[in-house]
Amino acid sequence: MMIKSLNTLGLYGGASLNSVELALIRTDGIDIQAYIKTCVVPYPDSLKGDIRTLISRRNWTFDDLENSTEVQEVCEKVSCFYADSVREFIANEPVDLIGIDGLTIFNDPVHKCSYQIEDGRMVSDLLCRNVITHFHKADLLAGGQASPLTPALFSALAHPLEKPLLFIDLEAVSSLIYMSETGEITAFDCAPGLAMIEDWTFRHANMQTDYNGKLAITGKVHEQIVNSLLHHKFLQKMPPKSLDILCFSDKKEHLEGLSLEDGAATATNFIAEAIYQAALDYLPAIPQNIYIAGEGTKNPSLVRFIKQNFAPRQVHFTWDINASLTAIGAQSTAFNTVRRIYGLPITFPTTTGVIEPITGGEIYEKK
Repeated sequence: MMIKSLNTLGLYGGASLNSVELALIRTDGIDIQAYIKTCVVPYPDSLKGDIRTLISRRNWTFDDLENSTEVQEVCEKVSCFYADSVREFIANEPVDLIGIDGLTIFNDPVHKCSYQIEDGRMVSDLLCRNVITHFHKADLLAGGQASPLTPALFSALAHPLEKPLLFIDLEAVSSLIYMSETGEITAFDCAPGLAMIEDWTFRHANMQTDYNGKLAITGKVHEQIVNSLLHHKFLQKMPPKSLDILCFSDKKEHLEGLSLEDGAATATNFIAEAIYQAALDYLPAIPQNIYIAGEGTKNPSLVRFIKQNFAPRQVHFTWDINASLTAIGAQSTAFNTVRRIYGLPITFPTTTGVIEPITGGEIYEKK
């Protein structure tokens, strides 16, 4: 198959619990020739409530999710929202491919199960277009962790940069992507992300998130609670490893009793501390070149804590590499969509623990 550049739209539902990212890029799955446009679209309030209701139930099993009428109804609503968002985003832009990576609400690599709130068949039918989704499944079936899915894109971005370097991807969960001097990738989910902050602010103030990190700025960090949270079993687990947004639900009570501001400050500080601890524990070394990416870069308090932890190293933003790198999750989904078409790998033994480099994504052809 001749590899050529394609205008590809990526939709990413895992940036936060409140919105989705969309990005349109032109790429051949090896390099990115053009960043055409991006946007962030908030979920309707009623849909946010439905999603939070599902997430709040800690005792779901994969079979429960597969067979639940309630879950299927939410998937249908989300799929309609995805289709509407894509339709409006495309407008008159020429688009060759569409890829969707929905919000993961359940991930169990041991039993090779992962559940994203999305219905690729339905989105394809609504748009009358081919749609690629379920990028995690092939990796899981081949023994991988199914996450993170961004390293292929970060590897392309790192090509002209001095190495070693580290990318910190701040989404609903947080991931580390390390590039050695020879370009070898090491990547893994390392800590909670925005989902933990959003859960706190929603439950205690009906706020969708800590906007601009203002609550954390005025709050006090309770270091004893942070230290207790840093003993969570996930953080002690060797990579490769992946994290779903329910993993730290059993530790919510540690924050209870704090003021709204103190809880936000403590949760935000904990995320930054867990990221730094993972870098210390599981990377060959912490490089001088560090870049942060993802929706979490919009939270100045989280960024400040991360910069303090990694000092005196300079922490840069991915848009310092290219001003258009403002929707990494969606851009990565688009990049992986093209790689799926051309049979190029999106996960690797050093990123998910899969047996060998493997592509992924199920193609739903328009009827």
